[in-house]
Amino acid sequence: MEALRSDGPTYSKLVDISKCIGCKGCEVACKEWNDLGVEPTANFGSIQSHQDLSPKTWLLMRFNEVEIDGNLNWLIKKDACLHCEEPGCLYACPAPGAIVQYTNGIVDFN
Repeated sequence: MEALRSDGPTYSKLVDISKCIGCKGCEVACKEWNDLGVEPTANFGSIQSHQDLSPKTWLLMRFNEVEIDGNLNWLIKKDACLHCEEPGCLYACPAPGAIVQYTNGIVDFN
């Protein structure tokens, strides 16, 4: 399948995770910027807001608890749709049209 990328400008989003304090403001900004709305959350034993990415959660800060030298530490990882040029999720999805890629490169849940 040929990529649908246009000749327009391309953008990258970088996060310096060494400066991240785990506030999850980027999650809220992503929801607001993309008009994704809210979805219910539940306590599943982590301070992470949701268990996984979804059609309404495109960016998720994952909190993994690890013990280092007897102290509890959080390893924080940013997880988000990467809007790949040739998205594996689009090719692997068994539901035709559930995931789409627009000519500007955006990969979206339909």
